[in-house]
Amino acid sequence: MTQGRASASLLLIHGAGSGPWIFESWYRWFPEMEVRAVDLQENLDVARARMADYAAVVVEATRRLPSPVALCGWSMGGLVAMLACQQLRPHHLIVIEPSAPAEIQGVHPEVKLVSGLFNPEEQYGQFPPDLPARAESSRARAERKRGISVPSVLYSTLVIYGREFPNERGRDVARLYGSAELQFPDLDHWGLITDDRVPRAIKRYLART
Repeated sequence: MTQGRASASLLLIHGAGSGPWIFESWYRWFPEMEVRAVDLQENLDVARARMADYAAVVVEATRRLPSPVALCGWSMGGLVAMLACQQLRPHHLIVIEPSAPAEIQGVHPEVKLVSGLFNPEEQYGQFPPDLPARAESSRARAERKRGISVPSVLYSTLVIYGREFPNERGRDVARLYGSAELQFPDLDHWGLITDDRVPRAIKRYLART
């Protein structure tokens, strides 16, 4: 982590089946920073996309932003951010109920790695009406279910979680990486993206660290 400097940029990373549009209301909270929401599916054959491909998109997007850069990933995007951190030196890493790494969920080699697309609303339930869903990579989902190892995150890290996944995607992640943590016990998984308290809390965190 770069000491004594504020983050110049913030890269926002969406979850499975969603896209950069989920962060449209976030930009106004960070007027002093350059803020971008990456599209993990950009220029990819989504039916064959791997988690490593999504991480590579984040790495490339980060290189186009002013340094130092903070990464913020939600759900699958949180795990993507942690993978990207194996190649980057971000100023801060913020994960919001991230998909759990293998160190927490275990490894399940019986899960077959298959290419193709799936409808995220059939797997995860209906998305909020103003946040459209799109087809997602079956292979990347299978990789997450099999287990992706991220043994360490050597940066200033904040784990944010709500009421739905307080342990596997919250406290357990913070404990694994020695991270700061922040809970919003009244917010569900989607609420952590749509409620203004969350970007406001991230703004405060970036200002004081």
